[in-house]
Amino acid sequence: MPAILAYLGLALNKRLKSIDQAQWQNRKIIEIRLDIYKDISPKLNSMFCFCMWIGDWKYTSPADMISLKRSTDKTVNVYRHLLTEGFYDSYDTFIQSVFQTFNGPGEDAKIRSQITSTDGDRRAAFKGQWEAAWNTMFASGTPTPKEEISQNYNNMMNEFRSCIGLKEAELK
Repeated sequence: MPAILAYLGLALNKRLKSIDQAQWQNRKIIEIRLDIYKDISPKLNSMFCFCMWIGDWKYTSPADMISLKRSTDKTVNVYRHLLTEGFYDSYDTFIQSVFQTFNGPGEDAKIRSQITSTDGDRRAAFKGQWEAAWNTMFASGTPTPKEEISQNYNNMMNEFRSCIGLKEAELK
């Protein structure tokens, strides 16, 4: 009987240590994901605002947009294996709705928006000096509809929230 109790005690202790280790690992992954969120969420929001012509879009140059994409792509790809596939897929969908990618070797992504539209003229509204070279940073053709950009952004941010382990906030 004492041998059985000792064996059960050791097995229980091993199991409890395993559970504790798994909880510690999950906490660390969530901490890393929160750091990633703090890093890239403002960048994603700036891209969203630029293409939606809302918020601080007047302070974001086309060159800033390309830089934001590069920086965010790097972070998402470096940490891809610590993020969920759902987030990664929704991130890619959002980026594809905001940028035209794979334009040829050495070519930067192009912004899927317009310089002028019913929302205004970016050259006149920009809170700085507009550079003529920026005109070539926009994709030709019809830009992605705002409703699609908004849906893709919301899907991505919901996937990000879920990836971190946060539940949807209840609205009262």
